[in-house]
Amino acid sequence: MLGLLIISVLGSRVLTTDWLETGFLALLPVTEQQPDIANAVQQHNQLMNRKVIWLTGAASSQEAITQARQLKQQLQHSGLFSQLMLEVPMQQTANNYQQLFPYRYQLLDAETKLTLSQHPKDILSQNLQTLYSPMAQMLASDLEHDPLLLFSRYFTAQHPLKLNVEQGVVVVQDAKRFWAVLLSDLQDEHLQLDKLETLLTLVNNGTAQLHAAGGELMVTGMPLFTAYGADSAKQEISTVGVGSSVGIIVLLLLTFRSLRPLLLSSIAIGSGLFAALVASVLFFGKVHIITLVFGASLIGVADDYAIHFMCDSFGTKDWQPRQGLRYIFSGLVIGLCTNLLSYVGLVFSPFPALQEVALFSAVGLLVAWLTVVLLFPLLLTGFKHTHEPTILKVANYWQQHSPRWLLKNKRWLLPIFIVFIVGGLWQLTPRDDVRLLQSAPAELLKTADKIKQLLPVSQESQFFLVSGRDVNDWHHNEQQLLARLKSLTQQHQLMAYQGLSDYWSDAQSQQTNYQLLNKTLYESGLFKSYMTELGFSKDAIQSELTQFNDAKDKTISLPDWLKTADETKQQLWLGCNAERCLSMVSLTGIHDLSVFPALQSLQGVTWVDQVEQLSSLFARYRVRVSGLIIAAYLLVFIGLGFKFGWRNSMKITAVPVSAALVALATMGWFDQLFSLFNLFALLLVLGIGVDDAIFFFMADNAPASDHDKRVSTSLAVTLSALTTLLAFGLLAVSATEIVHAFGFTVAVGILTALVFSPLVGHRARTS
Repeated sequence: MLGLLIISVLGSRVLTTDWLETGFLALLPVTEQQPDIANAVQQHNQLMNRKVIWLTGAASSQEAITQARQLKQQLQHSGLFSQLMLEVPMQQTANNYQQLFPYRYQLLDAETKLTLSQHPKDILSQNLQTLYSPMAQMLASDLEHDPLLLFSRYFTAQHPLKLNVEQGVVVVQDAKRFWAVLLSDLQDEHLQLDKLETLLTLVNNGTAQLHAAGGELMVTGMPLFTAYGADSAKQEISTVGVGSSVGIIVLLLLTFRSLRPLLLSSIAIGSGLFAALVASVLFFGKVHIITLVFGASLIGVADDYAIHFMCDSFGTKDWQPRQGLRYIFSGLVIGLCTNLLSYVGLVFSPFPALQEVALFSAVGLLVAWLTVVLLFPLLLTGFKHTHEPTILKVANYWQQHSPRWLLKNKRWLLPIFIVFIVGGLWQLTPRDDVRLLQSAPAELLKTADKIKQLLPVSQESQFFLVSGRDVNDWHHNEQQLLARLKSLTQQHQLMAYQGLSDYWSDAQSQQTNYQLLNKTLYESGLFKSYMTELGFSKDAIQSELTQFNDAKDKTISLPDWLKTADETKQQLWLGCNAERCLSMVSLTGIHDLSVFPALQSLQGVTWVDQVEQLSSLFARYRVRVSGLIIAAYLLVFIGLGFKFGWRNSMKITAVPVSAALVALATMGWFDQLFSLFNLFALLLVLGIGVDDAIFFFMADNAPASDHDKRVSTSLAVTLSALTTLLAFGLLAVSATEIVHAFGFTVAVGILTALVFSPLVGHRARTS
C-alpha cells in the first residue's frame, strides 16, 4: 500500500505537465548517420513539421479569395498559428528589393548570364520587345533606375514558380475550380493532443462551411497527418482498453459469479497501468500516444497473475489464499521473469516508441505481480466458490481430450504441421518500409497529391547535402550539382529544385558577373546605343555609367543576402564551422528516385533519403533482433533446464517455439506484414507460451492430494488466453499497419500456445 501511495504522489506531480507525445517523427530512431546529416535532417523536418497549406476552391477566383479571407479569420481566432499568409507581403518584398538593388551588377540570374556570354544583343532585344508589349506599363518604374532590367530579371528569378496573383492573393486553377492559397505556420512543431484536436476541428468545420457555400477546401501538411494519426491512436486506445475491460469483466463475472475477483483484478491492472505511466513519464519526460495503444493491451497480460491465483481455488475444496500462493508462487515467479525478459528485449530496439513500450509494460507487469502476491492473500481471505462454471467444464474437457486427439493422430497431423510451417515461412517476405509506422486516410493522401500538382511547393523527404572547405568551395560544389539537377528537370524526372547558389553568387562569381556585363554591354557600346534608342538623355546615360563604375568592387556576403531571403531559402543554409560549410538542396516532384543517388559522385555532394535510411535501419535491426529472439528462447531453455531438468525444459519450451513458428507461418500464408515489430511480438509469445506450459507442468507434478490442479490450471490458462486475446487481438483492428501486425502475431501465437500447452505432461499422466 505504501508503494501505491508513493506512486500516486509522483503521478500527481509528473502528470500535470505536458507528458503526451503525438508527433510521428518522435517514433523514429537515431539513424546512425553523421552529425552533419543528422542536423540537416532535423532542420529539414522542423520546417515541414510546422507548415499547413490551405486551398479554398470556388467557381470564380473572387469567390475563392473571399472564402480564403473568411477562413483566415477563423484560423486567427484559434490561436494555433504563428503566421498566416494570404496576401503576398508587398512591403517586405519592396524592402528586400531595395536592400539587394545596390548589387544589381553582381547578382545575375543563370539565364541572363548564359545569354550575355553567348548572345548579349539578345538581352537588349528581349527588353525592347517587353517594353513595347502590354507589360511595359508594369516595368516603367523599373526602367528609370534599372534601364537594362537586369535586376528585374534577377529578382523575378528569386521566385521561379509562375503564380497568378489577384488582389494580392495567389490563385491557382484546375479544370473545375479556382483555388486561393493560404499558407500557415504553427506556433509549435510539438503539438499537444488538445491542439491537434483543434486543428482537426478547424479542418472539418472549414470543409463543412465551404461545402455548404458551394465551395471546397483542401488542406495538407505534416501536422495534419500527425493530427489524424493521434486521433486514430486515441480511438484505438478506447477500442483496446474498453474492449479488453468489458471482456475481462464478462469473463470474470461468468466464471466466479462474484464482484470480489473483479474488483481485485481491477486493482492489479489499475495499479500496474498507473505505475507504468508514471515511471515512463519520469524516465522519458514524455510518452508517445502509440505507447498507450500498446499499453492498453497490457490489461490482458497483467490480469494473468490474478486469474491464476483465483482459479487455483477451483482445485481444492478447503482452499486458503496463502496455501494457494505457495503452490503457484514458483510459476508466478517464472512467468514474471519470462515476461520481463520478453519486454527487456524491446529495450535493445533503436526505436524510442518500442523502448517506451518496454519500460511501460515491464513496470506495469511488475507492479501488477506485486499487487497480486502481496495483497491478494489478504483480500481473498474467506473467498469460496459454490458452483462449477461452464467455462471450467469446457476447459477441463479441452485439456483432457485435445491432447489425446493430437497424440492419436500425430502420424498425419505432424506432416501437415511441418508442411504448413515450411510453406508459410517460405512465403514470408520482410517489409521494412518506415512509412508503415504512420497510418493516413486515403483521402488525405489523395488531397496532398492534388495540392502538389496545383502548387508545387511541398518539399520531398529526400534532399542533397552539399559541403565545401569554405564558402567559395561550397559554392562551386553546389553549382556543379544544380547544373545536373537542371538537366533532370528538362528530362521531366524532377519538377523543381532549390539551392542557394542559384540566387547568391560567391565574391569571385559576383566579380565575374560584373566583368561579363562590362565586356559585353558597356565596353562594347551596346549599352549606350540601347539607352539612346529608348530616348534616355546623355545625363541619364552618364549617370548609369557612373553608377556602374562605382559598383566595381561591391559584393554582398551570404549572411547579408540571407537577411533578404524568405524562410524556405534561409532553412537551406546550415552554416560554416572550422572544417566545412554546408547547405541543403531541396527537391519537389521527384518522378524517378533511382537517378539521384548517382549524383553523390560529385565533389562534396551527399544524397539524403530519410525514408530509405530509416527503412534500411529497420532491415538491419530486424536481422539483429532475429538473433536476439533466438538467444532469448535459448536463455529460457537453459534457465528451465537448471530448474526442471533438460528433458522437461525441452517439453516446456517446445510450446512457445511451436507458437512462434505457427505465427510466422500464418503471416506467410495470409500475406501479413512481416517486419521488425512482428519479431518483438514473438518475444511476448515466448513469455505467454512459457507461462501456459509451466503451469501445466506444475499441475502434472503436484502432490497426489492435489489431483485436481490440472483442472484449475486449464481454467486459468483458458481465461488468461482469452483475456490476452482480447487485449492483443484487438490491436489487429488498428489502422496502423505495424500495430495490426503486432496484434495479429501475438493473437496467433497465444492461440497456438493454448492448443499445445496441455500436451506438457499429458503422456506421463495417461501412461
